[in-house]
Amino acid sequence: MKLLDILLSPIRNNPRFYLALMFLFTISIIPIEYGRCSRMRAGLEMFGDIYLLCALITPLPAKFRRWVKYAFFGLFYIVGLVDMMCYQTMGVALIPNVLQTWLQTNMQEASEALSLHLTPSLLLTPVSLFLVLPFLLYALRNILRLQRRAIITLLVLSLVAVVYGINNKRYLWHVYTRVSDDDMKEECDVESMTHEYLPIYRLGLCMKEIRRFSKMRHHLLRNVRTTEIDSCSFDSPLIVLIIGESYNRHHSSLYGYPLPTAPYQKRMYEEGSLYRFNDVIASYNLTFKSFQNMLTLYNYDSRGQWYDYPILPAIFKKAGYKVSFFSNQNTLDKASAFTDFSEDMFMNNPDISSYMFDVRNEKSHRYDMQLTDDYLTLTDTASVSPQLVIFHFLGVHVDFKLRYPEEQTLFSASDYHRPDLTAEEKETLAHYDNAILYNDKVIETIIALFRSKGAILIYVPDHGELVYDDCQEMGRNMLTQRKYVIPQYDIPFWIYCTKQYKENHPEICRLIERAVDRPFMTDDLPHLLLFLSGIKCKGFQHQRNLIDEQYNDNRKRMIKGECDYDL
Repeated sequence: MKLLDILLSPIRNNPRFYLALMFLFTISIIPIEYGRCSRMRAGLEMFGDIYLLCALITPLPAKFRRWVKYAFFGLFYIVGLVDMMCYQTMGVALIPNVLQTWLQTNMQEASEALSLHLTPSLLLTPVSLFLVLPFLLYALRNILRLQRRAIITLLVLSLVAVVYGINNKRYLWHVYTRVSDDDMKEECDVESMTHEYLPIYRLGLCMKEIRRFSKMRHHLLRNVRTTEIDSCSFDSPLIVLIIGESYNRHHSSLYGYPLPTAPYQKRMYEEGSLYRFNDVIASYNLTFKSFQNMLTLYNYDSRGQWYDYPILPAIFKKAGYKVSFFSNQNTLDKASAFTDFSEDMFMNNPDISSYMFDVRNEKSHRYDMQLTDDYLTLTDTASVSPQLVIFHFLGVHVDFKLRYPEEQTLFSASDYHRPDLTAEEKETLAHYDNAILYNDKVIETIIALFRSKGAILIYVPDHGELVYDDCQEMGRNMLTQRKYVIPQYDIPFWIYCTKQYKENHPEICRLIERAVDRPFMTDDLPHLLLFLSGIKCKGFQHQRNLIDEQYNDNRKRMIKGECDYDL
């Protein structure tokens, strides 16, 4: 009985606090869809967390404990209200990039945002539950009592919830204490269905990630400021890098797909001006992780962290190239950027950007074709100075039907004889292939911009995408079964040489032609670009340059840095 009394004391001594938190956390959980969080499981775990908090404050003197309870409830209430307002006005709960944006917002921007979002219509959302809750709790203050039987019932529920929540606490410990400076999508080996299910947990994640990314920005800024090169011969004075998005090679007619999704690229290949590489994979299936590898001299078997290695655009700019960046995802305009917190730290930081790029577009567009207008508007197209021009597409990022104009529609659900797919799934597949077809038209327009010049153009997507490829699933995941890996990592990769470039660089063209069947992973892309430019710098390796005679064909291609693609 003495043990039972001890176990009952956290609830028996704090009945109103226990019930008030139960109401508060319930309205914090139910209306918000947060990641893979299960509301039912989160609701169970909630009882354990409330019990543990009550157990923590129970030994305190009664008078002092009263104010501690007010402080805790006030904190949870304010964070929950802010979290709910974020979700109702922006469609996302309290996450790091939201908090970071607030911290970077001045008073004028803040007042304008508040006047825009604080409208009477908010009262018709679950925000009103938060506004009513304090008054309801005050009105019921004399009724919020618990009989012993109810206390015992809550104790049993709470103890079950404490045990059930152990795995999620291990997950939270991993998130809050990890020291790796990989991006915040870093995987955890603990299975959990609730994650940061409460607003206070999300606030903790925000603060942790902002501190961690602040350290990373400091390293990156020091990195680009101290970029050094040994020499540069400007062997290829005009290099154009086209970075696609979510492009599964097996949906390209350039690689044998039965529908004509890439007619222009296929025609250029048949004419001999486009060199198609047949065994190229992405290093990661997430854009930011892929960018870490494609745009720095870091790779999976490097020591240290990616941000300590030379960054490709900064190298080119230091060497004397004019570096232009036209992106439909990464812009310095936060309202326009189609990006996440990690990319804000890397590609969208103004200080770091100034060391990497001479020219970049200010706003993103609905369609990728408009990037060519940015190029014509912002670039001196008659300039003969060495240039590295980077186009970064939104490409075929979901939602696929938004990635191409309606009048460009060619494929429909009737084109797919897949009895295993529903009509809706076939329609999604058609949208994906139409987006790839539109991507081909954008590529045709970009090549036309440089056809009369001595230019070499390289096309590489950041990663692929699973779109009902021999299965009934789509999207991206971290699974390593071949049926998932191939669509997500197999990507198109080609090099286009203009007539003038071929005349000026016949030996490079011969090297390219001999390399088209070599196995390649995109984390070695910087070494190819450095070779084409003639830049000599610390970190360049001949055995990682795809078209070099010394290229290492036997290098392991470890996707995500942990799984051998070729096994």
